[in-house]
Amino acid sequence: MVIAGTPLAVIDLAYHLRAGDIMFDTHAILRTDVFSAVAYGKPWLNQQWLAELVLAMAFRLGGWFGLVALRALLGALVLSFVFLACRAAGAATKRAAWLTLATGFLLLAGFTLRPQLLGMGCFAVTAWLVARRRTHPEGVWIVIPITILWANLHGSFFLAPLLLGLAWVEDRWVRGRGAHTLLLAGLGSLLATTVNPYGYRVWSYAAGLATNPVIRSTITEWQPPSIEVYTGAAFFLSVVVVAALLIARVRRPVPWGSLLPLVVFMAIALAAIRGVHWWAMAAPIVLAGVLEDRPAPTERRDPAGVLNAAIVGLLALAVIGSVLRWVPYTGPGMPTGGRLAFAPVGITRELHRILRPGDLIFNAQKWGSWLEFEFPRNPVMVDSLIEVAPPSVWSKYYDVSAGVEGWQATLNSWHADVVVLARDQQLGLIPKVRADPGWRLVYEDAEGLIFRRVSTSAGAVAVELAGGALVRSSR
Repeated sequence: MVIAGTPLAVIDLAYHLRAGDIMFDTHAILRTDVFSAVAYGKPWLNQQWLAELVLAMAFRLGGWFGLVALRALLGALVLSFVFLACRAAGAATKRAAWLTLATGFLLLAGFTLRPQLLGMGCFAVTAWLVARRRTHPEGVWIVIPITILWANLHGSFFLAPLLLGLAWVEDRWVRGRGAHTLLLAGLGSLLATTVNPYGYRVWSYAAGLATNPVIRSTITEWQPPSIEVYTGAAFFLSVVVVAALLIARVRRPVPWGSLLPLVVFMAIALAAIRGVHWWAMAAPIVLAGVLEDRPAPTERRDPAGVLNAAIVGLLALAVIGSVLRWVPYTGPGMPTGGRLAFAPVGITRELHRILRPGDLIFNAQKWGSWLEFEFPRNPVMVDSLIEVAPPSVWSKYYDVSAGVEGWQATLNSWHADVVVLARDQQLGLIPKVRADPGWRLVYEDAEGLIFRRVSTSAGAVAVELAGGALVRSSR
């Protein structure tokens, strides 16, 4: 209900939709950047190609409503398999439910529709298969095909062999079992990560994102968690709660091998805010296996009754109601009323009115993905593919956005025709463009402003995206 009722964030989603759409039309995997002007034609290791096809298919079938439905189903998949994993690890139904609810609260910011959510689904299923290995040891072999799928969906695929490796350590050194099946399955999962169009290079892609200096310094979710944001505050609170539960509820010392996953996933979470998502799913499953339940002779079931039926009915109506608000948007038309995040409604409408085919847009980075999706014939300057453009380009972009001396020369060298500025990202540039006689203000609202170049020399270059190709012509 909560997931379906929140806005769709298009800061990454929009360029994934366009990439998937292009691949459907061309029947080929995109291997170069065809979106931003500063990185056009540069090699792009598009490791998430399969996720882009999934997202584009959902959009083709059901528009924005289809995407919201997909997001809700993926969220339900994640939480359902976390619950099943907690049960398989040894928790009673009620405790497993509470632990899963804790996962949901930690993942509130993680249920964003993008390839990572598909990776989270793969993680939850893998964690369940590993948690039930003592009663269904043959199930760990299923992790291998899941890893193949995962390696084509999202860069978190390395967590599949990691989960198997941690389980092998626990079974080998804590429980004294040979765990040959886990070891072989782990090695098979490691090899399975290379079954993709790029082979072993997906590992360098995942490592490159995590160590990219521009990403680490400018993108909040790639920075260490902080109590100033919800996910960071929730993470640190969860660490305190986990420590308290281990101290207060465990009647005997917990073997180090059983606690090793907590240490590993805490380290992943401390490295970057986006790592909190994996901690949110792993920690409850570990707790389910080490916390002791009071002995119960039989598993109790909720009694049938009018009150329970009414509660279930009200919940069902609430879920349906949160989804129905998206029913009018089963097509590609832009949803309004705050249904999309990082998609400025007023600026989008004005750009539809004033843009000419081929106009280059110098834009706020957070809107780049949306603008290149909504205006495919007008290249944006930058977007969410931060790893593709060289650091020198980003240095110039941030200097321009801050209004550093020389910003006019940079915009001229980039042949920008239209400037779209966000008030919360380019506050230093706005007054300077407003005062520059070479630019004319054509629109402004609470979110941002649009300026158009007053005059263009005869030798200026226009750039137009036509049929996936970059066309250059003199004006």
